[in-house]
Amino acid sequence: MKYPVVPAALLFLLFSGFAGLNAHDGATGIVKERMVLMKDIGAGMKKVRDMIRGKAAFDAAAIVTVGDRIAAHGKKVPDLFPPGTVSDITRAAPGIHRDWTGFTALSDRMRLAASDLAAAARSGDRKAVGNAFRALGKTCSACHRDFRRK
Repeated sequence: MKYPVVPAALLFLLFSGFAGLNAHDGATGIVKERMVLMKDIGAGMKKVRDMIRGKAAFDAAAIVTVGDRIAAHGKKVPDLFPPGTVSDITRAAPGIHRDWTGFTALSDRMRLAASDLAAAARSGDRKAVGNAFRALGKTCSACHRDFRRK
């Protein structure tokens, strides 16, 4: 017996977390601003990852743009997490304000790693780009591990 396509697709969306994404729909102000910024960082990382993996054409200029953009975002991150803005509507963990020094240190590391990525791309050295990208990814992973709800 074949399963109806529409109900199966709806069940997939429901159980895959699609419904949870709607929690962000109520975000406004600085919370919405930081969500948009984080989505932009994620999109940039995916773009570079696809180039490194050969899924997209390697474009050093585009990688420079991504690196510079993430570095600029890194400067803004601490200001986008004022006390009182961590709630159920966000994936930000309450631990951000308990370990503010650690959180801002990771933001600085992200900014520096993104600048290193841009510099590597400017050099045209693909191996250096890959290494810089992995270093940047580690800063993202560390912050998500310590300061983002599961």
